Amino acid sequence: TVRCVQVIDETDDVKTFRFVAEPPILFSYKPGQFVTLDLEIDGKPVKRSYSISSAPSRPHTLEITVKRVPAPPDAPDRPAGLVSNWLHDNIKVGSEVRLNGPMGKFTCADYRPDKLLFISAGSGITPMMSMSKWLCDTGADVDVVFVHSARSPKDIIFHQKLQLMAALHPNFKLAITTTRPEIDQAWSGYTGRLNEAMLAEMAPDFRDRIVYVCGPNPFMAGVKGMLAGLDFPMENYNEESFGGKKPSKKKATAATPEPVKGEDRPRLHLVESPSTSNEPTVVFAESGKEVSCDAEDVILDVAEQEGVPLPSGCRMGACGACKRKLLEGKVEYDDEPDALEEDERQEGMILTCVAHPVGRVVVSA
Repeated sequence: TVRCVQVIDETDDVKTFRFVAEPPILFSYKPGQFVTLDLEIDGKPVKRSYSISSAPSRPHTLEITVKRVPAPPDAPDRPAGLVSNWLHDNIKVGSEVRLNGPMGKFTCADYRPDKLLFISAGSGITPMMSMSKWLCDTGADVDVVFVHSARSPKDIIFHQKLQLMAALHPNFKLAITTTRPEIDQAWSGYTGRLNEAMLAEMAPDFRDRIVYVCGPNPFMAGVKGMLAGLDFPMENYNEESFGGKKPSKKKATAATPEPVKGEDRPRLHLVESPSTSNEPTVVFAESGKEVSCDAEDVILDVAEQEGVPLPSGCRMGACGACKRKLLEGKVEYDDEPDALEEDERQEGMILTCVAHPVGRVVVSA
């Protein structure tokens, strides 16, 4: 359990919540990792994951930075951000919440290169801020270029803090571009979406840097494609997703395991569904529900639409909260998820938040 000791207005629709542990302990995590909040909203348990925006070099408090998420203007019937908005409206100084973690592999702490390039957009700035604070606090001999894209000058999260870091640390360079500058806001920085010419000016040696990218999926896809087209060594590319579904690439496959025979080493085998139809169908064994869906759907979304209770957290295959057993059939992932150990894969465990059904599948739920 953690207790809120400060709420900071970063922008009109972004707040930072600063917590201390109850009972008091020092927080231990790697910069760039995330935590999962275990909340109760309208009488229902809800889990959501947020990147830590503070740095482990300041261990007495832990911060998360949250953007209020309205319903889309072109689709007002779609729900607004349930948890983000609840935090904005309900968490005050003195509020207590349950917190799990830290988790995640999006960190520069495991391997500290000579040169880093952080590229973020919107709320994707939070893990970058954690890593930047940590590097500056520890006096790391690392050359950092921090590139951030915001809608307008008033939407730049941590603007003054970043400017101060750049002023105090000669090896920390800040470059910000705004995509929708407003006439009444003074702005002398870059304008427009990040492009090849901008990147070459911001970080001429970008090919020599380890790159970390975080932001909305369309932004990350654009940056990744741009770098690949510029002959950037993609083995030095790292990303963390913020919001929305990734385009399906259907690379990784998981299936129910066959029984182990004799001295055979346990391994995953593809097991065909007994159904003769190729239409994606999810059967929730304990709930007794069978639901047809699209191949692009993930099992967690199908469960929530049908009222089948499944725990969830990060919704991107990183925390393991949504783990369930696949009883029949096979699923595919857009990318190999982080939160499954090899023995769990062999037992047929899947991550429902990122698992796409292939034909008919039966899930323990």
